[in-house]
Amino acid sequence: MRKIFQYIMLAVVTIVMASCTSDIEETTATTGKSNVQLVVGEFPAFGDSQTRAIGTPDEGKTSWAEGDELILVIDNTSYGSHSATFTYNGKSWELTSGELVYREGDPAYIPHVYYAPNYKWEAGELFLKKGKVAGTDEYIEGKAIITGNGETITVSFAEATRKYSRLRIATLPNEQITVDTEDFTPAGSSDMEQKGNYTLTSDEKGNAYLYGTFENNSEVTVKYREAPLKTYTFSQATENAKSYALDASIISLAGEGITYDQIVEDVKKELDAGKTYINIILAPDVDKETLEAILIGLQDAGYGSINLTLIGCKKIPYEGFKHFNMLKSIALPDVTEIEGKAFSGCTRLQKVVLGNLTKVYGNVGKNGIFDGCRTEDIDLVLSKDQKVMNGGETEGGYCWTADIKDYCGSDEHNTPEFLGYGFESITCGYPVP
Repeated sequence: MRKIFQYIMLAVVTIVMASCTSDIEETTATTGKSNVQLVVGEFPAFGDSQTRAIGTPDEGKTSWAEGDELILVIDNTSYGSHSATFTYNGKSWELTSGELVYREGDPAYIPHVYYAPNYKWEAGELFLKKGKVAGTDEYIEGKAIITGNGETITVSFAEATRKYSRLRIATLPNEQITVDTEDFTPAGSSDMEQKGNYTLTSDEKGNAYLYGTFENNSEVTVKYREAPLKTYTFSQATENAKSYALDASIISLAGEGITYDQIVEDVKKELDAGKTYINIILAPDVDKETLEAILIGLQDAGYGSINLTLIGCKKIPYEGFKHFNMLKSIALPDVTEIEGKAFSGCTRLQKVVLGNLTKVYGNVGKNGIFDGCRTEDIDLVLSKDQKVMNGGETEGGYCWTADIKDYCGSDEHNTPEFLGYGFESITCGYPVP
């Protein structure tokens, strides 16, 4: 029987990193049989920073990070095909599953090495891990060779080709967003999805990523709790290995000391930049003066041209959006209370997203919140927790209050009617924390 020349396992492997600023460190581990060395080249970062037109260019991931995994597959006659997974601990790579085994005199080669965080090697191919979704992370195949009389395995992604593009979404930091896609092929898949839905969590810089290929005229919509932050249609198919940026960013007007003029200026800058999706964070107790400043900032917008999302505000004051005739849609995902005639004068509204309402003032035709709007042309979106609203006279006028009965599936929903108004459609079901 021929002796085992190499038996690569956790106990006998030392892994070193290649650096872009220094030579590979020549470190080896001596075993009873031989010296074994695994050398991993630098991470293949996306380049093409010119495509990142949102604020400061952000290269995204540029180096290996703790928890990163590499999957190596090895073939030889004696042991057939098997695999091993190595995980980076912040300083070196450790064998965390499987094994690589080959014999002296029996030529072995590594046909596959992957950086594919969503996948695992099983039954001779890559399968999605439980709970993972294709298109939400990289899927890169590199090269690995056995050299030095079998004493070294060198892994390189220098010549790796990404068969997909990256979409970087600039939005709220450390928040969950949803992304609806059309005609999108996720990285790691060969099947194009006509309709896709992804839940992503942005990093501390406000970046979230999708990896795959968008076709010509395909569409992507970014939402925060069903509030639309951005919709974009690709004018041509995306290119492999190229990074694209989508601006779903939000301006904050919730801090202390922000003046009326500052609000006007900040909103006007968004409009002057050509944005039709304007997303703002406001204080929970937003006052009418703040909303008036937003109106002034938007006064040069065309009728029915602006999609406005206001995050954070809990209560809308009386006539809060009066004369906002530039609104095509408005989203108020955190609002729980609305005073009378809130949307009077919003004659071009096509879509309204509301939070989990508990109290609304005003009856239809008598200071109702949608008086003066063509609600029969409006698509209304409510939270999954919305209750049926019961209206009646109170000491302060007419008021709708929340029942214990769910609105979704109720007679009013099936009509569809809400707060006494009829709508083009009423959708309920998005979650509100």
